[in-house]
Amino acid sequence: MKRKKYIIFYLLFAVLTIASCKSEIADTITDETVKDISGTWKVVSLTRNGESLTQRIDLSKFKVIFKSDGTYTLEDKLAFAVSDPGTYNLNDPQYPYSLILTPTGKDAEKISFQYPIIEGKRQLSLTISPGCTGNIYQYNFVKEN
Repeated sequence: MKRKKYIIFYLLFAVLTIASCKSEIADTITDETVKDISGTWKVVSLTRNGESLTQRIDLSKFKVIFKSDGTYTLEDKLAFAVSDPGTYNLNDPQYPYSLILTPTGKDAEKISFQYPIIEGKRQLSLTISPGCTGNIYQYNFVKEN
């Protein structure tokens, strides 16, 4: 008789424990925010096939300006996916993996997109392969204040 009471007690305890965990898990799930990349972004590093080009090329003048109306402009010239201003959008506003740049009057360019926080600062990491598919360039940008 005592043994049945212990078994019932432990089963009841297990059921209550499992039931209480489910509500905690459900309460912690949140939606990812929509990514807003509007602003002026300057290049902080550039690599080609994993090799740093940052010290070899003057990156200080090149900037990409993403406006909140969905347009972008470029400052200065640098080998980049596009060379003319146009429109931009992310393939998914919450979980983007591609940035789509469409220069005015030209075809769209799809660029691999990451939006990490590095050393406490939000960065924009774009990976492109202009011209020769054997060369992969990674541009890392930070937002100007």
